[in-house]
Amino acid sequence: MTKEALYKLITVSLPIVLLLLLEGALRITGYGQNYALFNQVSIEGRPDYLEMNPAIAKKYFKDKGFHSDNQFDLFLKTKTDSTYRVFVQGASTTVGFPYYHGGAFPRMLKHRLSQTFPEKNIEVVNTGITAVNSYTLWDLTDRIIDQKPDLIIIYAGHNEYYGALGTGSSRSLGRQPTLVRTYLYLKDFRFFQLLENTMSSLINHEANPSKIGETTLMEVMAKEQRIPLQSESYQTGIDQFESNMDRILAKYKKNNIPVILSTLVSNEKDIKPFISDSLENEEELIHDLKNSSLSAATKKAQNNALAAYLLGQYYLEYHIDSAQKYLHLAKELDLLRFRAPDDINRTILRLGQKHDYPLVDMEKVFLTHSPKKVIGDELMMEHVHPNVQGYFLMADAFYEKMKKLNHVSNNWPTYISYDEAILDLPITAIDSIKGKYVTDNLKKSWPYNLKMAGSRALMPYSLENASYEEKMVLNLINNRSTWKEAMTQSYEMYKRKGDYKQALKVAQSLILEYPETAKLYRSAGEMCIKLNQPDKANYYFQKYAFLSDHQGLSISF
Repeated sequence: MTKEALYKLITVSLPIVLLLLLEGALRITGYGQNYALFNQVSIEGRPDYLEMNPAIAKKYFKDKGFHSDNQFDLFLKTKTDSTYRVFVQGASTTVGFPYYHGGAFPRMLKHRLSQTFPEKNIEVVNTGITAVNSYTLWDLTDRIIDQKPDLIIIYAGHNEYYGALGTGSSRSLGRQPTLVRTYLYLKDFRFFQLLENTMSSLINHEANPSKIGETTLMEVMAKEQRIPLQSESYQTGIDQFESNMDRILAKYKKNNIPVILSTLVSNEKDIKPFISDSLENEEELIHDLKNSSLSAATKKAQNNALAAYLLGQYYLEYHIDSAQKYLHLAKELDLLRFRAPDDINRTILRLGQKHDYPLVDMEKVFLTHSPKKVIGDELMMEHVHPNVQGYFLMADAFYEKMKKLNHVSNNWPTYISYDEAILDLPITAIDSIKGKYVTDNLKKSWPYNLKMAGSRALMPYSLENASYEEKMVLNLINNRSTWKEAMTQSYEMYKRKGDYKQALKVAQSLILEYPETAKLYRSAGEMCIKLNQPDKANYYFQKYAFLSDHQGLSISF
């Protein structure tokens, strides 16, 4: 090698060597964040398990007040032959807002699959994170592949505009997906975190920005609040979604990992457009509707979200097809894009065909179960999050699709029907009531009430004549109790009062939260005996015996 060539090699290599040394030094000294998707945890003193890293959301949100709502689903560090492993990707609907725990559709799915295949170790790992979009899903893909999944389920697309790094988001980094993906790649390095933190400290931030806690997360995230249909910003969001999802599915296909996609659902009947172009004569439009003078109203509805919604509401009583048309158009014209437009669902369908991946038409499922074939409050809590029945429909649709595709096994001899499953939901009365309280509070705040901008409605601190469940909900809301404490206390209370059905639901919800805790299966089995359900009791007692033996615990019935 000539001196000139050696000089060029040193010139090129030296910056890389220095960066590597800096990276090593920063890691040794503990600087920066660990953005691993999963952390190792010990159960009964055995470090054999992984669960989602609670700090992972910090990678996508700069606000230190943001706390991730992700679930913590325990799974084996080393996958066994008897394990069937499913990963679910998405955002707050996947996490299970506003119920979480046994109210999330991945937990409902695991509950049903575990009883369908009692001889297997069924793992359904929820990797959803509140307020993220396809950038986050792309960023997590390689880490999910490392865990050897048997199946991926993806339900995502509502947050493409206002989710972290989205085109209309306050956390946006621009409109070039390649640059945003490069940023996410670099952010795993501590030297890049040092550079970013240094620059952030030098840059003057906007005066008095809205912060999480002072107002709703929706308001904090929504920067560009008027994104007209087919505008440049609108199309950027669609292109961004397609670019990221195309890469995600290509990676899974390359690694021979099955995927089930899903179309998205949203509330069109009972949520009026959040932001619409103003109507010059809104009272005149309402007058025209009351007097069946529809020509002017129909003309305005073609380009005005509120006019379309009012017209759709009018037609609900007279002409269902027209009601469906205009309520759907109102959602499409809504300028504040917290509900995915049709183009997102069309993109999901197109990418499924391109990569030869099956799809659950969740929109069709919800329409089938909706009165007048318009999705509304019968299945939804607010604009995009289902109620308990809605989440069950999601879990049921994925369960049936898995059966049709012969996932887990070619034979499903202990198949659990829709009618059986809906009577055995693992959500507690406390979580259900809390979900309603949280949603009612949210719907008093921005953007449901635009006058509440910059603030949020207060949660109740106490209630007169509160039921036991309401008292427990208030304790949870006001941080006077942890969820585990509330569930443990409630199980004993229900058992003592002879409410074995609610006691079983609590035990089932705890099992989904702590699947390696043997005594929980014994508690569930005891309640099944009380309820004269011997087959279910046998399932839980067998799980209890297996875990006790595996963990070296003594068995007692």
